[in-house]
Amino acid sequence: MASNNENVTLKKSLTAINLWAIGVGIVISGSYFGWNFGLGESGYLGMLIATLLMATMYFTMTLGISELSTILPHAGGPYSFARRAMGRYVGFITGIGVLLQYIIAGPVVAIGIGGYVNFLFPEIPALVPAAIIFGIFMIVHIIGIKEYATIEMVLCSVAVGLLVLFFIVGLPHINVENLFPSSGNYIPGGFKGIWSALPYAMWLFLAIEMLPMLSEETRDVKKDMPRGLISGVTTLLIISIFTITVSIGLGGIDKISVASDPLPASIASVLGATYWLSKVLATVGLVGLVSSCSGVILAYSRQVYSLSRAGYLPKFLSLMNKKRQTPYVAIILPGVFGILLVFFFNPNNLILISTFGALVSYIAMNLSVIILRIKEPNLVRSFKIPLYPINPIVSLILCVVAIFASFFANLTFFYVCIAIFSVASIYYFVWARHQIDGNAPEENFIVEEIEKSSLFGKIEASDSVVEIEASNLVRELK
Repeated sequence: MASNNENVTLKKSLTAINLWAIGVGIVISGSYFGWNFGLGESGYLGMLIATLLMATMYFTMTLGISELSTILPHAGGPYSFARRAMGRYVGFITGIGVLLQYIIAGPVVAIGIGGYVNFLFPEIPALVPAAIIFGIFMIVHIIGIKEYATIEMVLCSVAVGLLVLFFIVGLPHINVENLFPSSGNYIPGGFKGIWSALPYAMWLFLAIEMLPMLSEETRDVKKDMPRGLISGVTTLLIISIFTITVSIGLGGIDKISVASDPLPASIASVLGATYWLSKVLATVGLVGLVSSCSGVILAYSRQVYSLSRAGYLPKFLSLMNKKRQTPYVAIILPGVFGILLVFFFNPNNLILISTFGALVSYIAMNLSVIILRIKEPNLVRSFKIPLYPINPIVSLILCVVAIFASFFANLTFFYVCIAIFSVASIYYFVWARHQIDGNAPEENFIVEEIEKSSLFGKIEASDSVVEIEASNLVRELK
C-alpha cells in the first residue's frame, strides 16, 4: 500500500458504454427495492405522477451536470462544481451531502439484498448476506476500476434483461382494478400522497449523478460523460414506468407497499410463489441489487478521496494503492461504517436521510450551472445545456419541492440531517478550512478560454479576483 499519494493518480479506463453501465447499474436496485414504500398514500396514479416529476428533475439536472463535468473533469464531481461556483464552504457542504447520500444508500441496498436472499432461504438472517456482499465488493474496488467496470457491465446487462422479462411475463396478467380502483380513489392521500411519494420516487433515479466523479477515470470525458449521463437517465425513466405499472398491476397497493421484495411478491401474488419467474426474480434479481451496492461503494470512495486530497477531510483517507491506482482507505472505512448502519436502522428511514443529502447536492449543482454561466461565461463548454436557463431552473424548483417533501415525511430524521450538517459546518470552520491544499485539482483552476478582444480578461472566483494576461493560460492559486 502507498504511504503517500505522490505521482499516484486515478487510472483512465472508462468509455461511454462503461459509464452507461455504471450509471444504470448503481441506480437499478431502485426498481427492485425501496420505491414501493411510498405507495401507501399515493396509490398507483400518485406514484406515477411523483415518478414523472422526479424523472423531469433528474433529466434536466443531468443536462446541467453534463455541462459542468466537461468544464471541471475532476473526481470531486458535485463538490468541485459547487466549490468553483460558490466557494470552499459551499463546496464542502455539497460534498457532505454526497457522502450522506451514498454512505447511507449502501446499507439500504444491502438490506434489500438480504431481503431477497431471505425470500429464497428463510433460515438465513437477512443481515448476513448484506454484510458479505458489501465486503466482497470493497475488495473488487481495491483491485481496480477497469476490473470493476467489466463486472458492472455484466451485472447491469443481466439486471436490465431480467426486468424486461418481468415486464413481458407480467403485462398480460395485470389487473386494471389494482391500478385504477372502481371506487375512484386513485390517489388515497390526494396531493399529500403525491408529496409524500417524492422521496421514494427519487429512489428510482438516485445516484445517476455520481458519474462525474469518474471524470478522472474516463478516457474522453468531454464526449463520453454527456453520452453516459443522458443515455443512463433515459434508460431509467423507461424502466421505472414499467416497473411501477407491472408491480402494482399484479400485486395491488396493499401487498406491494409493504413488500421487501416487491417484484417476486407481485409475480407470486398472481402466479404463485413456486412459479419459475418468482424464483428467478428472487435469485437473479439479486444481480440488480448487487450492481447498485457495488456502484455505491465507487461513489462514496471517490468523494471521500477527492475531499481528502484537497484537505477537507484527513489526508490519510486519500491514500492510494500504487499498483492498482485505487483509494483503498476511502473504500474501506466508509464501507465498514455502512455495514454497521445495516444492523441498527430500517431502510425506510435510511432512504429519507439518503435522499435529503442527495437533494442538498442537487440544489448546489443546479445553482452552479447558472452561477458559472454568469461568472465565467468564457469557459470552454464542449457540451452546453439546451434551453438554458429553463432546464436548470426547472430542475432547481423540483429539487426544492422534493426537499420540502423530505422534511415532512419524517420530522425526526429531518432534524437528524440538520444536526449532521451543523456538525459538519463546525468541523469546517474550526479545522478543515485551515488544512486546504491549494494544489489539489479542484482547488487549482486552469482557465481554458479568455476573452480575445482585450489584453486582459478578468475572472472572478469565489475567494479572489485574478487578473489574467490574454496571451497565456495561468493558474488561479487559492
